Amino acid sequence: MKIYETHTMKDARLPFIFHDFTVSVYKHTTTYNWHENIEIIYVVSGNGLAVCDGNRIKMQSGDTVVINANDLHGYLAESEKMRYYCIIIDRSFFIENHFDSNDYLFKSVIRDGKIGALIESFADEWKKEDSRLRVQKLRAIALDIAVLLCDGYGEYDSTPREEPRITSAVKQAIGYVRAHSESDISLDGISSFVGVSKYYFSREFRRVTGYSFVEYLNRVRCENAKKMLLDKNLAVGEVGRACGFKNMSYFTRTFLMYIGVTPREYRKRNYAP
Repeated sequence: MKIYETHTMKDARLPFIFHDFTVSVYKHTTTYNWHENIEIIYVVSGNGLAVCDGNRIKMQSGDTVVINANDLHGYLAESEKMRYYCIIIDRSFFIENHFDSNDYLFKSVIRDGKIGALIESFADEWKKEDSRLRVQKLRAIALDIAVLLCDGYGEYDSTPREEPRITSAVKQAIGYVRAHSESDISLDGISSFVGVSKYYFSREFRRVTGYSFVEYLNRVRCENAKKMLLDKNLAVGEVGRACGFKNMSYFTRTFLMYIGVTPREYRKRNYAP
C-alpha cells in the first residue's frame, strides 16, 4: 500500500484528481499519505478533522482545507457522516501557468464563499463527462482556484522546507506498518527500525498522527480485515490471524472498538450473495 503518493492523471489535458468522499464517524483514517501536489478539501456536509503533520484541524460544512506539499495527512469524521470534495492539482499545472505551488505555504482553513463556489463548480463540471468544452472549463476553474489560493491565502517562500527528522521517522514507520501489518510488530522493534528512542518515537507518533502507535497498528489491521471479511471462503478467525491478530477474542474486541460492530456482524451486513 502506497504512503508517498505519485499521481498519474488519466487525461494529460486535465492534471487533476477529483474525489467525492463520504466518511462515517466509525471510519477513522489509517490512510496517512503525502505527495508533492497540494490537496484541497471542501466540506460539503458534516464536520471532522484533518490531521496534518501533527496538527488537528477542525473542519465543518463550507470550509476549505489546504494540505501543503509533502505534508503527512489524513481525515476523519466527527459527525455521523462527513461528505467532502477532494481536488489534487498537479504541480505541473502551476508551473505551466508561471508559478509554483511549492513556493507557497497555504493557510490551513479557509472560509471564503468564492473559493467554495469555485470548488462546487469544479465538482459539477467534473461529473459531466460528455460536456462540451469540459477540459477547457475545468482548467479555467482550477486556475481561478489556484490563483485565489496563492494570492489570498498563500505565503510566498521559495526556500525549500527542511523536514524534521522525527516526521521522516513517523512516515517511515507508517510505511512499514501499511506494508507489514500482518507481522509481529512491536513498539521496541519499530522505534529501532526508524532509529529513534522508543519513548521519543511513541510521544511524537501520537503528536503527528493523533494515535498511539499500537492504536494506529490495530486500526490498519481492522481496515485490512474489513476487506478480507467480504470473502465468504475465509473463516472469521482465519481473517483475524491473516491480519496480525494473535487470537479470536482480541480480534473481535479490537474490531468492535474501532469499527463499531463485531467481525461476524460486519460480514453479515456487508456480504452480498
